[in-house]
Amino acid sequence: MLVDDGRVVARDRAVAGDAEVVEDLQGKWLLPAFVDAHCHILPTGLDLQKLHLGTATTHEQVLDLVRDRHRSDPEGWLLAVHYDQNLYPEGRHLTSFELDAVSSTRPILLRHVNGHASIANSAALRAAGVLEDVADPAGGAFGRDEFGRLNGLLLENAHEYVWDRAPAPTLEEMTDAILRAGERMWEFGIGCASDMMTGRFDLRQELLAYRQAADRGCRVATRLYVQWGAALGPRGLPAHEFVELADEVGRAGGRGSGVAGVKIFADGAIGSATAAIYGRYSGEPANGPVLSRHSRAASEGADAEVAGQLIYRPERLTEMTRIAHDAGWPVAVHAIGDYASDLVMDAFAATGEPSRHRLEHGMILSDAQIARMASLGCSLTFQPEFLLRFGHSYRRQLGEARAYRLKRSRSVIDAGIPLSFSSDRPIVGGNPWDGMRMAVGRPGFDPAERCTAVEALEAYTVAGSRVNGDLVEFGSLLPGTDAAFQVLDFDPREAVSGA
Repeated sequence: MLVDDGRVVARDRAVAGDAEVVEDLQGKWLLPAFVDAHCHILPTGLDLQKLHLGTATTHEQVLDLVRDRHRSDPEGWLLAVHYDQNLYPEGRHLTSFELDAVSSTRPILLRHVNGHASIANSAALRAAGVLEDVADPAGGAFGRDEFGRLNGLLLENAHEYVWDRAPAPTLEEMTDAILRAGERMWEFGIGCASDMMTGRFDLRQELLAYRQAADRGCRVATRLYVQWGAALGPRGLPAHEFVELADEVGRAGGRGSGVAGVKIFADGAIGSATAAIYGRYSGEPANGPVLSRHSRAASEGADAEVAGQLIYRPERLTEMTRIAHDAGWPVAVHAIGDYASDLVMDAFAATGEPSRHRLEHGMILSDAQIARMASLGCSLTFQPEFLLRFGHSYRRQLGEARAYRLKRSRSVIDAGIPLSFSSDRPIVGGNPWDGMRMAVGRPGFDPAERCTAVEALEAYTVAGSRVNGDLVEFGSLLPGTDAAFQVLDFDPREAVSGA
């Protein structure tokens, strides 16, 4: 392989004669750098500074960690990540009353490991202007105890509302965080990554931070999917300004940073019982959302019971998708529950060009839904590492039978649906090898849905490049493409399959 200025020039046994420097790998394996097609780059860098609760398995251990951080670093908001009530006895959430025992004057927020919920103490609620008579926001809920008092549980848009009141990072802090995240991902062999929530703080500043990070040598190429509200919503940027900013930062294509599309959330997550599913959750009732019935139930009949949290009304989801589509943007929609996936496919179909768009997660899919997705031609992105990290949560919330068939890679691939793998970091550690091994082995989950080692490697390399709109620019090492690669002492196919 002949490489010049970071590009693959040729691949042929005779190219060595044209090279200034020749490296003989002496039998080692050469693999393209990975493409993480769905993650959160800026939050990954920012979270490296927050309190990590992933080691805690009891409420007491969580409170001890929070108390220790409060003592050692007493200034400002205390922000923690990787809280997970599913690891604690009886699956019970902590409450604001328990956090108040640590401090009732300093705002404390514990973000759920799935990023769709959090626990706030009373000071955080006050700082966010949340009073006892607050109404639930559209697409979210404030938890209450048996007496109707706020208990600190924040679901979906209620969680977003309070987290948005915490101090935002500066431009330099964001740029540094992106660079830190790039270094961390490069250590895992990742050469390109997609940020799936650009615009959480300030879209202008975030786009500038990604451009600055690229100019300062960020180790990974970044593809940005901008939140719909920040780009196209009534309180977002004027349409012409968003296009100008996107052109200034760069569109997808080539190394560096580029705006690749628009992101929409359709539902929540399984761990917080907010993914929009057909039927009921089997977890602790106090942790779940209100159950209802919906007439749109393509997979389960005309009037099926559903549970979870829709972020938008079905009609609004379709409208938002069409607005982004008509503006020329590919749309990536978060849909974890099977009910939400039906609504997303409705929205894609309404654009007239569903193959331009991508469904993110699709964790619960029926045979009929897989067949419909294949007929639409839209893409699907899985995060197989979720099965490794959150299997306990899925079994608690869904029961063994439904959890057993999550993330049906084999059926999706056999149906011809374009499938890519990713991490959704910082939700998980994000080592691609962990995700690929889980997709190939599926220990504890339906073995009939295993993919092959080669399919897993392709899903984490060139398939990710394609779904980002980069064709085979990354992850292929074909002549004319990006030359990011990794040299291994082992056969990657055997490492993925465990052979």
